[in-house]
Amino acid sequence: MNAQTKTFNGTNGAVLRIALVYMITGFAVFLLMGLLGLLMRLDHAGIFVLPPQWFYRIMTLHGTGMIAAVMLAAMGGIIAIVSASVPLSPRMLWTIYIIYFLGAGFVILATLVGGFAAGWTILHPLPYEPKGQWSLWAALAMFVGTLFVAVAFLLYCFQMLYATSRVHGGVRKALAWEFLFSGGRRGGNSLPRPAELVATVVAIDGIIAVLAGALYLIPLFALAAGVVQSVNVLLAKNFLFLFGHTFANLNIYLSAALVYTTLPLYTGRPLKTSWPMVLALNLVIILVLMPYFHHLYQDFVQPLPLHIIGQIGSYGVGVPAFLVTIIGGLGLMYRSGMRWSVPSILMALGLWGWTFGGIGAVLDSTIAVNQVMHNTLWVPAHFHSYYLMGAAGFAWAYLYHLVAELAEAQESGLSRAAAWLYGIGGAGFLLMFFLSGANSVPRRYAAHLPQWQIFARVAVPFVIILGIGVGWLALEVLMRLGPAWQRTQATA
Repeated sequence: MNAQTKTFNGTNGAVLRIALVYMITGFAVFLLMGLLGLLMRLDHAGIFVLPPQWFYRIMTLHGTGMIAAVMLAAMGGIIAIVSASVPLSPRMLWTIYIIYFLGAGFVILATLVGGFAAGWTILHPLPYEPKGQWSLWAALAMFVGTLFVAVAFLLYCFQMLYATSRVHGGVRKALAWEFLFSGGRRGGNSLPRPAELVATVVAIDGIIAVLAGALYLIPLFALAAGVVQSVNVLLAKNFLFLFGHTFANLNIYLSAALVYTTLPLYTGRPLKTSWPMVLALNLVIILVLMPYFHHLYQDFVQPLPLHIIGQIGSYGVGVPAFLVTIIGGLGLMYRSGMRWSVPSILMALGLWGWTFGGIGAVLDSTIAVNQVMHNTLWVPAHFHSYYLMGAAGFAWAYLYHLVAELAEAQESGLSRAAAWLYGIGGAGFLLMFFLSGANSVPRRYAAHLPQWQIFARVAVPFVIILGIGVGWLALEVLMRLGPAWQRTQATA
């Protein structure tokens, strides 16, 4: 390939191998979870009807597994990019991977063996009220799996925060505060790269999110042990969504950082750390913690000020993403003579997926709309749009780019066609979700009425097209992985 990068600097081979393991593992889990998603669409279409208890088990594993898989891949991508200029600890990164992987194992054990089927949110008190569908150990295994993933992400955040602040001379400089608060007049000579800035921002919010998750999980472990007799359900829900919603959204920002680094290589236009970018990403530190409240609009006992904060935060968090990532990315492409290849195609599709998914999310976060749409398939529609097309698409774009760069491989016309199939299949699949939501088809229902099934039946061929595209790309990545791995072994 023609694009030249400095991902491999001659001394970071050990870290790049870890990055590849993170990304390949995430990609493999993504493919498996995608097959589970197809099973659910076949069920909703009435083509292959699952027993309800198995549908909810699959729904739980699919949601949890997809988020964990794409996050792991995005973490790996950031590791690869940041390690070119920021020293990282291979031992710590391997420790994080093992803990993360153990967490995934507990989730699989809880769902497929223990029958846990309370959804990826594991919202209290449902895990402890199974009505004979699963036992207490399955609920606890799910909690332990979530805890392991959270601890691994916490260690990752500490590692990134420590590494970027050490290189740049403190957290303030890693966040470019001197440059920010001087209006760009001072501190411009030692700015962090865009990916380093994102890594620092995500690390700060990630630590806050994991602490919120601990405040959710610890009382529930105590409840199971009989140490406490009850847990405040509304308080638990707030901490749960502060953790889960923030975790999922931080994944998107990590993946967006991959675009900041990779897209300029295909447009021929550099993307430097600018004052608007620094402002936007520093605002994200606060704004990304606020939108989770829109998941509690229907809880009438929630204090009204928190609903208002949720409304403001849900609107506000879209502004930095739209102005910096989406407009910035489209600006890089506009009249650039961009070289259309697998990474650039996936990144272009991802920008549009994030745009339409974001619009759907803003609509759902509007209180009046939320009261009607939140418990319909509109919610999976907007989430899958900026996750499947956005976060995941960005991650697979960078994975393909990294492996091709390291293997010094050329792509074929079939590869570009496969990338477009990913977009066509994804767009059709997502459109049916949106139309289902607009027609009030409920989410999280195993059984669909005949008049609802048409949407899923139209979606199924698009899911298959998506699967063909991503399957071809997976084969190419697999074939190039050996040479890519060998190149990183040129140094210890």
